[in-house]
Amino acid sequence: MNEHAAERPITRRRLLATGVAGGVALLAGCGSRTRRETGWTFVDDRKHAIRLKRRPTRIVAYTTAAAALHDWGVTPVGVFGDDPREDPSLAGFPWNKAQIVGSVYGEIDIEALESLKPELIVSRWYPPPADTPVFGFKDLKQERTIGSLVPIVGMNGRVIATTQIARFGDLAGALGVSRTSGMVSHARAAFAGAAASLSQVARRESDLRIIAVSADQNTMFVSRLSGDLAFYAQRGVPLMSAKTSDPYWDYVPWTKAGKYAADGILYDARSNVLPLTAAKGIRAFAELPAVRANQIAAWQADPPPSYDRYRRTMNELATAIVGWRKVI
Repeated sequence: MNEHAAERPITRRRLLATGVAGGVALLAGCGSRTRRETGWTFVDDRKHAIRLKRRPTRIVAYTTAAAALHDWGVTPVGVFGDDPREDPSLAGFPWNKAQIVGSVYGEIDIEALESLKPELIVSRWYPPPADTPVFGFKDLKQERTIGSLVPIVGMNGRVIATTQIARFGDLAGALGVSRTSGMVSHARAAFAGAAASLSQVARRESDLRIIAVSADQNTMFVSRLSGDLAFYAQRGVPLMSAKTSDPYWDYVPWTKAGKYAADGILYDARSNVLPLTAAKGIRAFAELPAVRANQIAAWQADPPPSYDRYRRTMNELATAIVGWRKVI
């Protein structure tokens, strides 16, 4: 993580942004050179239609989007975000095939970007509001400036995980990946198996009350159910959603940490939040029933939208909560 990143106050966007299979580079060009080009079109989740003369092969992506694309079989030539080489979601990424064009959130080296001759940028979008910039960009002005050079695809990260995975599958398919290939079919089957196993565990723990939280030195952020959490709840995990008008978080001061009585806690494992060991040093948190019972599991928040990533997170979640008991 960039040494200055931890000094910036945590905001809703930063909480969502910095989180956390062998891919193949796409072959340049498509079809016979003697055949008339039919063009390439993709409509992103903001309803922006990207139209190019031919299918793009040189992709630059925000960290978690890059990780998802790589899982699907598309290896971006450039990556940007908070310290991409240290991002756990990019563990195993083939850095010999890609260049970092931004290692601080909101800072993109335009000269480095242009040197890659990119044809498409892919990032993730978290409305509301609908005109919020896609992740990795500090504001709409920067996004528009770079978007005037390279078209930008924004993929919705707030919708339920299965929809996110399907949409990245749509994008990968548009980029030339066969969604019926052996690799994708195997990943899809393993995902289905992990989902079934998670549901079995969740049924045995259905009387629990579990919350998902993130934190900084002053505040505990209790999450509403969207994206990954909405999917886990759909599989039967007894998650409670924060009661707040904010679309993502209830900002709870540590003095009121007991606002949400819970038997278990999923604690944000990303590097930009207060480490769990530090949170346990805060008396109000340490005295929560779930903490006293040591019923805390790492929450791999907002995984890259691919079958393989969600297979892993579901298996980890099932292993973590099995055997939890009522403590409230």
